[in-house]
Amino acid sequence: MKKIIFITNRLPFPNTDGRKNLLSQYLTQIKEIHPDSEIINISFVDDPKYLSAKPKLIDRIITIDSPGFFEKVYNALVYSLLLRKWPLQVSVYYSKKNHKLIAKTIQKENPAYVIYDMVRVAEYTEKHPAKTILSYDDLLSLRYQRQLEWFKYIPSVFGGFADKLPKFARGAAELKFIQKALIRLESRLLEKYEQSVAARFDHLIFTSPKEAEHFKDIVRHESCHGIPMKIDPIAADGSVGARQYDPNKIVFVGKMDIPHNCSAVFYFCEKIWPKVKKHQPDAKFYIVGKNPTREVLQLEKQYPDVIVTGEVNDVKKTVMDSALMIAPLLFGTGIKTKIVEAMSWGIPVVTNAIGSEGINASHRKDLFISENDEEMVQHILQLLNNAEMNHSMSKNSIDYVSQHFSSTVTKEKLQLILV
Repeated sequence: MKKIIFITNRLPFPNTDGRKNLLSQYLTQIKEIHPDSEIINISFVDDPKYLSAKPKLIDRIITIDSPGFFEKVYNALVYSLLLRKWPLQVSVYYSKKNHKLIAKTIQKENPAYVIYDMVRVAEYTEKHPAKTILSYDDLLSLRYQRQLEWFKYIPSVFGGFADKLPKFARGAAELKFIQKALIRLESRLLEKYEQSVAARFDHLIFTSPKEAEHFKDIVRHESCHGIPMKIDPIAADGSVGARQYDPNKIVFVGKMDIPHNCSAVFYFCEKIWPKVKKHQPDAKFYIVGKNPTREVLQLEKQYPDVIVTGEVNDVKKTVMDSALMIAPLLFGTGIKTKIVEAMSWGIPVVTNAIGSEGINASHRKDLFISENDEEMVQHILQLLNNAEMNHSMSKNSIDYVSQHFSSTVTKEKLQLILV
């Protein structure tokens, strides 16, 4: 029996956001490739209530605690600020106690593979016979560089990560000039660390094949792969062309304490929404996603017909009757899973160059890629008012996802690593 240790910076369940969905995909497809494998999850706990939702795919779970106050401060001051060795997010996730536990577990279990979830846990690497895999998610250093251009629309550049900072630092981290300095520092530290740590691992994974190829050229790593989220469309036979939808309902989907999602809805409400309402007075804009910040909640009061739902039990059910999904992302990296998922459900998408990055779909056929605000308004209005176009794009988007993001396609890529 193969043993596989999966080290995660949060529980890989339940499926409440894009990253957890992807981690769940890894678990599912690992079991499909190696049905007799035993998966041991060593994980930080983002919310204790999630522990009861442990899927059967995980045979055992070993929980680890966040570093204590003094260790976080020491790591940040010494390894991040003085030595410039670790990004801040490595400093606040690393503890010697956890490292000893992980090393002891690896030695005892003698796994065939050890998978590390994001650079935040990369410092827990150990010398052992097992094959090691680092899942980067995407290039966080590039994401942070892009954030610097859009500070006006970002309430907190650290998003949910701010909760991991020592309490005394959280207030200071909310000051814009400090945020800017820290994010610039973190971007530089991440860029250096992302590249230097690559050599420790046998295989590297990104969500975007395009980003994987780019990084492979930089670090000259033999095994660097893009494995996007597996998304199996609801249908691809044309019957979906008759889907029923509300011609006035526009949605945005995403975890609403993450900077790139917050900035997208702030920008949309300020720059795009008033122009849409001018031509379509009955239109309504739904912001769907858990953990809306105070600033996001305020959008309901600031703009007409904006509804912030917060976390919903079934995202698909909530958005399936939408005329379209909007994704006016100002910054970000990798493939935007929310866009591909909406396309798989037959919901037409209006986005921009950042949103479509890594998605090699055809403009005006599979989705709309707007070059400026005026184009975005026009594309929205076309999908609200042209049922034939809406149905055509709905079917085309399903066909596109079926060809590029199906379970078969993504599992074949994972098999290249788990041989």
